[in-house]
Amino acid sequence: MTKGRSTTWQERIDIVLYYLTHQHDYRKAAEQYQVSYHQVFQWVKKY
Repeated sequence: MTKGRSTTWQERIDIVLYYLTHQHDYRKAAEQYQVSYHQVFQWVKKY
């Protein structure tokens, strides 16, 4: 599991949009932006 890092509001939106445009793959988005899988999941859920 990748340890999370601090992100800006805009980075979070970019990560969610990346997730939505790349076949809804949480793992791929987490690896691409070096954040945790769980964080990506939470941001998408809130979006």
